[in-house]
Amino acid sequence: MLKKSFFTILFISSLATQAQYKLEFKVNGLKDTTVLLLKYLGDKLYYADTAESKNGKAIFQKPYYEGGIYAFYTGRGYFEFIMNEKEIVMETTNDNFNKDMVVKKSNENKIFYDYIKFIGDKRTVSERMIKERDALDKTKDSLRIKEINESLSNLDKEVKEYQRSVVAKNPTTLVSKILKMSMEIEIPESIPDSLKGQYYREHYFDNFDFTDKRLARSPVFGNKFDYYYKNVVYQIPDSILKYTFPIVDQIPDSSDMMKFVLNYIHTNYETSNLMGMDAVYVGMSKRYYCPPVKNKGFWYPEQNLKDRCERTEKLEPLLLGKVAPPVTLADTSEKKWINVHALPNKHVVLIFWDPDCGHCKKEIPKLLKVYHELKAKNVDIEFVAVGTELENDKWRKFIRENKMDWLNISDFPDANKNAGKYVYEMKVTDYKSLNFRKEYDIFSTPQIYLLDEKKEIVAKRLDANNLARILEIRLKITIDYKEDPKDKDKDKVEHK
Repeated sequence: MLKKSFFTILFISSLATQAQYKLEFKVNGLKDTTVLLLKYLGDKLYYADTAESKNGKAIFQKPYYEGGIYAFYTGRGYFEFIMNEKEIVMETTNDNFNKDMVVKKSNENKIFYDYIKFIGDKRTVSERMIKERDALDKTKDSLRIKEINESLSNLDKEVKEYQRSVVAKNPTTLVSKILKMSMEIEIPESIPDSLKGQYYREHYFDNFDFTDKRLARSPVFGNKFDYYYKNVVYQIPDSILKYTFPIVDQIPDSSDMMKFVLNYIHTNYETSNLMGMDAVYVGMSKRYYCPPVKNKGFWYPEQNLKDRCERTEKLEPLLLGKVAPPVTLADTSEKKWINVHALPNKHVVLIFWDPDCGHCKKEIPKLLKVYHELKAKNVDIEFVAVGTELENDKWRKFIRENKMDWLNISDFPDANKNAGKYVYEMKVTDYKSLNFRKEYDIFSTPQIYLLDEKKEIVAKRLDANNLARILEIRLKITIDYKEDPKDKDKDKVEHK
């Protein structure tokens, strides 16, 4: 048994040695120093390994390196290479990494650097022609300008043909997959001009293989992905989710690509201050972070995941287009109960505020100006201000002093303490109304919602100025109220 165990261990050790990755780089003219191996995730570089360079030579060894584009960093600059083979040997000079590069061992990097040098040569020719064209007189030299433009067009065709050739000749290589990603899709001539934008949007990722997680480790992936979301997709939640779901659904679980894509959407949309973008947060959470079977956010700490799912439950009923949670509360008399959903107006503005809130004290007078102007114009709208504090004496005092002549409602200590009495005995309200702070996620004040006649949420997280501008568009009227820029600047200073 002992002998068998020894040979088993020896065999496993031999396999580990065979599987070792060895990367050898020689940079002539490089002084002895610590060098780094960096790897891409999207368009950003991250640490992967360290080695010591002696006489310009550095060797990195590990049982495994994930495939993708990597960079050899000297401390002052770096050159890129394709990581997809167990042994790579490359040599260059410290003066010009790319121009002087000699790939001694690595089929992937021979293809890669042939392409880099080809593109470099064509770029030099292109820049020279563009410089000449820009210096010419458009009137006197129109013929020469036309010749240059034709030459540039032919140059572009030559580059595209070279790209297609590389991909066709080397279909199984990682470098070809990365190169293919960089290529623009071709829109068929049969597509009408009016539908070309839609075609481009829907076929933009045709050259991407989202099932190959290695592709996320390249700046091509990061840059193309970023361009798509910033310049191609409509910046509205429904469109963002519509085009994101098919992408994420192809990506292997527990991969860097999954992490990159989900984090990208989170950073660019889920944390956005733009009104309505919380729908992206909710949509992504329900599909990928809080599904009944398995979540895709494998790197999320358990508590963070739990917090996210709880937050999603709070936000979903408050998304634009949803019917606002019911609110039936008493006015300042604590006897007359107002059911917001029963109000007949075409629009209702809900204002959640607190008499001790400094920002509320500034915003309430502005909102009153908008309210009075709308009433003077006979606009079918009602403002309902909901006090969020139980201390009703202070609330009533603020209302009187500021002449808040719209509808003012609030809960009060007895209604909160004896909720059953008001819900079941008197039947004047319901539990959701008495829990409006939770229902409306009131974590700060003021919070302002605009509802339509169906009591669906049209806009939220507003201030007086935004409310006025939105109503101008919806009602096709002119509202004279404009926020004083001085007040806006003053608010910025005071809230720093």
